[in-house]
Amino acid sequence: MLFLLVFLFLIHQIKSCPLTDEYLSRCHCGILTNGESYIKCEEYSLDHIPKFKRSYSYDELILTNNNIKNLTSSSFDNIKTIKRINLYGNNLSHIDENLLRLLGNYLEELILTGNNHINSLEFLTRYPLKKLRLIKLNQFNLTNINLEKFFHNMTNLEIIYLNSCQLKHIPNINHIKQLNLENNFLSQTIFLSTTYYYLNLANNYITSIILQNNKNLISLNISKNNLNEFYSLTISNKNLTILDLSYNYLTYIDWTILNDNLMYLNLSSNFFTNILFNSFPKSLLSLDLNSNQLKTIEKNYFFQQLIYLNLDLNPFECNCHIKWLKNLMKKFNTTTWSCSSSDFKCQTNLMPQIIFFNISFIKIFNNYALFLQWSIDNYHAINYLQITIDKPYQISRKFYSNQTRAFISDHIEFNQYYHICLLIIHKYAHDKYCQEIFTKNPIINNQIKYQENDFIFNNNNNNNIDIDTKTNDFNDKHLYLLLIGSCIGALLTIILLITCCYLCYQIYQYKHINQQPIYEKCSQHIHYPIYHTHPQCSHHQVIYNSENISNSTDSSHMDTSSSTTTNNPKHIYQTIDSQEYRSLKRQHQHLFELWNESVKQKR
Repeated sequence: MLFLLVFLFLIHQIKSCPLTDEYLSRCHCGILTNGESYIKCEEYSLDHIPKFKRSYSYDELILTNNNIKNLTSSSFDNIKTIKRINLYGNNLSHIDENLLRLLGNYLEELILTGNNHINSLEFLTRYPLKKLRLIKLNQFNLTNINLEKFFHNMTNLEIIYLNSCQLKHIPNINHIKQLNLENNFLSQTIFLSTTYYYLNLANNYITSIILQNNKNLISLNISKNNLNEFYSLTISNKNLTILDLSYNYLTYIDWTILNDNLMYLNLSSNFFTNILFNSFPKSLLSLDLNSNQLKTIEKNYFFQQLIYLNLDLNPFECNCHIKWLKNLMKKFNTTTWSCSSSDFKCQTNLMPQIIFFNISFIKIFNNYALFLQWSIDNYHAINYLQITIDKPYQISRKFYSNQTRAFISDHIEFNQYYHICLLIIHKYAHDKYCQEIFTKNPIINNQIKYQENDFIFNNNNNNNIDIDTKTNDFNDKHLYLLLIGSCIGALLTIILLITCCYLCYQIYQYKHINQQPIYEKCSQHIHYPIYHTHPQCSHHQVIYNSENISNSTDSSHMDTSSSTTTNNPKHIYQTIDSQEYRSLKRQHQHLFELWNESVKQKR
């Protein structure tokens, strides 16, 4: 009887499935437990949308992971009442803009996968989709599409998945509650201020993110980025409950920026070497520190409130300082951590031990001070040192682990008890060594050499000790600098004097060379034209006797009056010899050019 009922049910199901016979072997129809009907085809069996032989009311069409390329305007004509269409994992290359023309009053969910080349969403806006609530687009090219404007009129749309869509910025769509932008091109620093409730930015290239005003944000996923900084304004992100920062490059997180409503925090696969739980969300229930570089964790009562803790794949040094963690992990009933050793014991020689700690009351330069000296056997294991003092209570700045002395000179009074402690902070614990001293019978010592970092409590009222030490430092350290500076100044002065003397000598030489020559003085008596009675000049003779010019002067050019006076100087027309011409000064060249021209014209 039971077999018969099953057989009749299967026959009814086959007859009611609105597919042609050729698809019945690859597709089937069914009804879910909630009463919704569906049509589902096998994966990797289709290269186009199946043909439906009649219109029939079905809720969901599932054609995932096939090889469908094109969606035509008639692809869904006979299933116009369909609510959900799932074509995830196909390789769509073309979508007709009239594809959804008959589905506007029914379609609620649409899931499509493209081939990274579809760059238009016209098929979504061509006809109003009044009930569309969810859309998932994978491997589309949406780089140049204004998504804020595009989805503005889809008022019922609540969930958008735009995975692998080549996006470079985060769109701000007001009425959307959930946005998934996984595997896009988001990069560098992101200042996040949105109205989304759930935001997924995983697998991008974000290096730094700053949460600003995200009053609705409940879940944020920034895993698989290049994140090395994370900041949050707690007041503006008070509803954040789930935060995933896994698979990044974080080395530090400030617990104070996390709001008190945070419940799930994932810090796995980062580069944390040490985590200080100085402040933590009181509501935190789950903490994942898997695959970091943690060697130890400080004991903190906040671990008691967790319901899940994952410490696996960390290089823990399982010594006595994390023995408490071994007992804590039993609470979670799972092995989620491992150790290189399991004895949970400490080697005492690795623990920094103080060899001696001495405090002296001294008087230097008419002032009282406390002189602290100590020695530590293994200062390499120390992170830093500090000193505390009462009356009033003060704690010093942090100083290096290899420092072995210190001075306290602030308001040290005579005949008083002081309680002083040396704090040794190392990776295993915080150790404290204390002594009391009564300030009586000070040791007078003015020969101690001081350094600035020796005074651990410095303020503006450090009275005369600072003044005297500074004076000594000046005399000891700056005397040589003063001498060197004096020598350099004297050397520069000598060089300046030599330079001045050299310039004066050059000026004198210049004036001497440019004095007026003798032949210029002689030329002051010459009256043009050039032929004239020559004055008596002793330097350059330009007058010749008749007997000296027989070879160089034509007789036809001589004045007749000159022949009757053979014993007197004669006036001649003769060009200047080229050798003598070159011997003249360059600055008087013009004078002789005029003379030479006059002679030529006379000829």
